[in-house]
This record gives sequence, structure tokens and C-alpha cells, in this order.
Amino acid sequence: MVSSRKGINSGAVFMPDGKHIALTLSHQGNAELYALNTETGATRRITKHFAPDVDPSINVTGTKMAFLSGRSGSGKPMIYVADPRSQEKDVKRISYVGKYNATPRFSPDGSQIAFASWLDNRFDIFRVDENGDNLYRLTKDFGSNEDPTYSNDGQFIAFSSQRVLSRTKAVQNIYIMTADGEILGQVTENFGNCSTPRWSKY
Repeated sequence: MVSSRKGINSGAVFMPDGKHIALTLSHQGNAELYALNTETGATRRITKHFAPDVDPSINVTGTKMAFLSGRSGSGKPMIYVADPRSQEKDVKRISYVGKYNATPRFSPDGSQIAFASWLDNRFDIFRVDENGDNLYRLTKDFGSNEDPTYSNDGQFIAFSSQRVLSRTKAVQNIYIMTADGEILGQVTENFGNCSTPRWSKY
């Protein structure tokens, strides 16, 4: 499994019914997405493809899943959506920006997906409608930015940003911006490298 620095992160997330987790498993060889029943331990396969499928994000109704896959033919991870209620149902590629993508995350209302894309030798954060329309770049010329996550009300996005301090030193901290890309400020400092922020549900 490749790390998020290379565009793939395995990820795991609760599904809206509260009884299942969508996650990546590779026990049969290839990385695929499954729904795991937390009460029984039973698994149900969601994706089945020769390319790795990883890092799921589920919309609020449980009817659509965003994920990373190398099935584009280039071998580089791009963002796809599918209906997680059945195997390989309604799979559609929705990202075509950058050399590869990472960490797709649904907005709370399920209408948009924020993600990181490797472009111009760094990650920047984009958002796109859940059907692939209206691609919008949220960060530019602001370090290398990734790991977006929406606040519960959908108004803000927390993300990690790496700043190069010298030829031998870089530091990664957590920042917050509006859902339209206005940078509001830095959240962490002097904690070492900080990554993968998540909003509290409470």
C-alpha cells in the first residue's frame, strides 16, 4: 500500500447506518473496498478490479462512495464514485486534474468532494461536484496542501500544508480555510509535522 505522499491512503470510515465500516482490505491479493459489519465481522465486497481501490468516503445517505483507484489505465490514482450498496455499481471517474490524486472527502451534504491533486510539483486542494462537474481550485502558491476535511456545517475545510523552510528542512501544520478557499489561519505550531486533520462530531 502506498502512502498519501504518493497519492494513495488506505482509509476507513463509518457508513451512515452506524453498523458498517467502509475500508480497504488486501487479504485476497489486490487492495479492494469492503463494507465490514461491526456487529458480526462479516464483510461485503464493494469494488472488484485488477487495479487497487482505496481510501473510501461515503456521502450522508450512504448512496455514493468516493474513492481512489488506479483503474484509469495510467496506474496513477484518480477519484471515482460508486454506489456502495452493490459490487461495482455505477462506477464513474470524476477527476482529471494533476498527475495523481489523494484523500477524497465528501462535504456534509454530499454535494461536493474535496481532494488533493499533485500538480506543479506539489499537492493542492480542489473541490468538485459529486457528479464530476464544476472543478474548482481551492489552494495555490501556499505550500504543498493536502488532507482536506469538511467541518460538520460544511462552511470550513481543515487541511495540512507543508512549508519548505530551507534546503534541508520542511514543516507541516494544520490550517483552516473557508469552503471557497479563503485561508483563515494556522491551527498548529511547534508540534512537529502535523497531518490528516479530522473534525470532531460533537
